[in-house]
Amino acid sequence: MDIKSRVIDILCETNSRIQDNIETNLLESGILDSFEIVNIVMELEMEFGVEIEPEDIAPDNFKTVEAIVKLIEKNL
Repeated sequence: MDIKSRVIDILCETNSRIQDNIETNLLESGILDSFEIVNIVMELEMEFGVEIEPEDIAPDNFKTVEAIVKLIEKNL
């Protein structure tokens, strides 16, 4: 499974509304909130064996699926 597919799976496990909004800005649309981002960060770190630095937990890195994938790729 590629990184993007796994990221989408993790996002959908956290919030089922994401499945229908893959291309949407997840923050502006209100689909993701800060509590869910914390959970997503923990799941991503476990899944990919990376450490996401506190300064990387910024809105720009979590606004879209593509932004999250780029964040993971940067940390691999």
